Amino acid sequence: MTACGNQSTTPTIKYINVDSACTAFGPIITHGKDPDLMDARTVKAINAHNDKWDSLCENESVK
Repeated sequence: MTACGNQSTTPTIKYINVDSACTAFGPIITHGKDPDLMDARTVKAINAHNDKWDSLCENESVK
């Protein structure tokens, strides 16, 4: 495999490590009778996801 760039023509990129999990992912919101129509395992998985998000991101602002 070849590429058209090399170290002399490709600029160095400086990365900033940002934990964006709390902004990239959020609580799963259901509407109306959704929980009544879902499989119990799905409801438990959604609740587990939301509980974990709450415990990790409660002090983060969601934008």
